[in-house]
Amino acid sequence: MAEKMNNVRWFSMALKALIVLAENENRCPSGKLAEKLESQSVYLRKILTHLVKAGIISAKEGRDGGYSLIKKPEDIKLSEVYEAISAETVVKDYFETEGKHCFSDTSQQSLCDLQSEMESWILGGLRTKALSDLIEQ
Repeated sequence: MAEKMNNVRWFSMALKALIVLAENENRCPSGKLAEKLESQSVYLRKILTHLVKAGIISAKEGRDGGYSLIKKPEDIKLSEVYEAISAETVVKDYFETEGKHCFSDTSQQSLCDLQSEMESWILGGLRTKALSDLIEQ
């Protein structure tokens, strides 16, 4: 259960970091971001790495380095963020459908189907929202 909560925390932290970056005109170093978010920079950098790979933010090393948005907040769908984070972590296997359980094959398949359906609901809802919807205008 703790593992699942950590996964949700990654998505939440990614959204919070993006909000800070959207409100910051200059590049923001991970240390400064972590301070604003009251998080550890090592933990935050793991999350930011996924956002860089997804092309949502850019990272620049060095003295004047840091992170910045690549896209405008209104062009960043929350589903993109979710998918970037879920590449490794977010809420997968809600029902832990792998392994030996006392469920029948039919029940096991029903749980797998429900899990897929839930993932579709989440992504469908997140596709209707952009980062700009979370920022006070």
